Amino acid sequence: MTAIGLDIGTGFVKCVSDTKKIKFPSLYAYRKLAIWEGKKGIVEAVGDETVTLAGYPNTRVIRPVMLGKPIHDKGFEKLVRKAVDLVSETNDAMGQQAELSKACIVIGLPYDAKRYAENIQKMVTRLFKPKRCDVVAQVLGTLVDVNLSEAIVVSIGHGTTEVAAFKNYVPIRGISIHHAVNEISTELGFGKMAYLDSNVFAKPEVKPLIAMLADALLDDLNWMRQDLEHLPTVVSGGGIMIPGMKDIIESKLSQKVLVPQDPVMSNALGLFKLASQEC
Repeated sequence: MTAIGLDIGTGFVKCVSDTKKIKFPSLYAYRKLAIWEGKKGIVEAVGDETVTLAGYPNTRVIRPVMLGKPIHDKGFEKLVRKAVDLVSETNDAMGQQAELSKACIVIGLPYDAKRYAENIQKMVTRLFKPKRCDVVAQVLGTLVDVNLSEAIVVSIGHGTTEVAAFKNYVPIRGISIHHAVNEISTELGFGKMAYLDSNVFAKPEVKPLIAMLADALLDDLNWMRQDLEHLPTVVSGGGIMIPGMKDIIESKLSQKVLVPQDPVMSNALGLFKLASQEC
């Protein structure tokens, strides 16, 4: 392992290394062991294990990322540690540290979350002591993944939708929109973890909400496209996989959009490519 691309989203953490590609829910939970369990202490869980732990009534489930921004330091650090552990080639602590000392890590953040970049860079450096750690605009990953240097990139995530225009890999205009996939599950009262079941978005009652979400996104996208309509539009993120979303966006834009081969992992795949170039 010499390179790691890491995308810590509101809904899911996506991470790619030389040998592995993983995704898990951006959730952290803990519970205090009850006196009748015969033990003392705190039980913690991250990612998929959080769902199991949530079955206990005294469990506290935390979403360490809100609107794409880290809001719970301990939980956010646990997400980062879990991701790196899962893509590492060794489970031995000393072996992993030696492995990471040669690694380059590139992390993506939402366009409007750049003020967190320095602290995240310091945290990752403290945890893993990598050869290099960079924090970049999240959607740069999608741009690199589709082998373009100039485009308008839209990434429809769980908590935010990122829209940025790039020229020669540099973002020249961007915005984090607080209209995203969670609007649909929240509107229908499916619960804060409903997005873990992708079948939710195939329900008939979701269809009008898809159109409403597309309208909200296109309002900002059309602003972004002013004097940049010559650039191709690339759309990634789990939101573009919701049935009907791509068709609605294309019909309202009156043009085809480019969707990466793996839209959910696209940011992380591109961030990995960037990390590989640095090592």
